[in-house]
Amino acid sequence: MKKPITPVLQKSISSIFPDKRVQTLAGIFVLFLVGMMAMLLHAKLRVPLHLPGKQGLLFMFLIVSSSLMSGFRFSTLIATTGSAALLLTGFGGFSDPFMPVYYVVLGVMMDLLLDSSSLSSGKAWSIGLAGALSFSVIPLSRALIAFLTGLPFPSLFNGVAYPWLTHLLFGFLGSYVAALAVKSAVSEK
Repeated sequence: MKKPITPVLQKSISSIFPDKRVQTLAGIFVLFLVGMMAMLLHAKLRVPLHLPGKQGLLFMFLIVSSSLMSGFRFSTLIATTGSAALLLTGFGGFSDPFMPVYYVVLGVMMDLLLDSSSLSSGKAWSIGLAGALSFSVIPLSRALIAFLTGLPFPSLFNGVAYPWLTHLLFGFLGSYVAALAVKSAVSEK
């Protein structure tokens, strides 16, 4: 009697998703959900500290850590697209109609900065710098829109410098802590 020949299953990192395409789709879906969760927390955790950009600490931590852990190219853009998609539903009560655009631009800029040769070293401070520059695009975009359209933004009533600096600071801190957390999690394995 002949032995039945069974095909050998391919070796895979994930035993849950043995197919590479399914792994990729699952990874993209998780990044998209993390972006939605980051925006959900941004909308629900509004603390009246009167510091523009304070939500960048948690937002950038979630986005950057998920991006670094995923290993996908343009992973930050995928995550921020999840945030923008949630904003397009009208969730959160944000009054700025351009908010989804800010977050997509933030994702594009972060991915471009992380792919550039000067910031690709993977050091925590360089990832923090990329996050700071990316997150500080929000007040600069608002200032440009206010200048071109006359649309008032309450965070810009006292000028652009203070919101830009606070976005820069909180974007750096969130991204830097995310880079340190991912490095320590990877080194423990």
